[in-house]
Amino acid sequence: MVEVLELKPSKKDLVAYMFKKRKDDFPGDMGALRKFLSDKKIRYVTFDFDFDMREFSKTKFAVVLEEMGISYHQVDIPEYAMGYLYEEIMEKEELFKELVEEYQQMNDKESYKGLSLKNWIDMLRQEIEEKEIMLSLKIRPQWIVKKMLDISRTFKDKEMAFMHFVQEDICEDICSEVAKLLRDLNVRVVSYTKKHNVKQIIF
Repeated sequence: MVEVLELKPSKKDLVAYMFKKRKDDFPGDMGALRKFLSDKKIRYVTFDFDFDMREFSKTKFAVVLEEMGISYHQVDIPEYAMGYLYEEIMEKEELFKELVEEYQQMNDKESYKGLSLKNWIDMLRQEIEEKEIMLSLKIRPQWIVKKMLDISRTFKDKEMAFMHFVQEDICEDICSEVAKLLRDLNVRVVSYTKKHNVKQIIF
């Protein structure tokens, strides 16, 4: 069954603690992690990270989560959804390359045909950029938030909290959108994605 992107407000009293982190920062301070997990009553952890979860499962970070009975999940846009959207972008990129090649081979680029072709190339470039931005900064965050809330619904708890880790090099692009979507869906968000928020807690 194909999963549908549908965002429903959370009926739980749900708190999301968001962090940005570099890949090579794991595992970090396990004492601080244990204390945070315990104090905040974290039920599950999500990752927006491009890494192998089997490799992550061998880290001290994962061992601590397992010892405390806290599940962890990689959240991302499904491959079939990404494939469908990216295929459309790829088709436009192929056309873009063909038009650029044709334009470069023209002798009279200032002719009506040359100028028309140049305008078409510029419009196509802008369209590709807009679709890439829509995919990475709008549609992908929506899928990530959907996955987070789907996980929360597998628990019976009416009040609960989870942690979300974002890869540092994409946080600037995606963190604010994820936080906004969560808040719009009745989730309280505590963000540790800015330096001044991380002074007292480093994992």
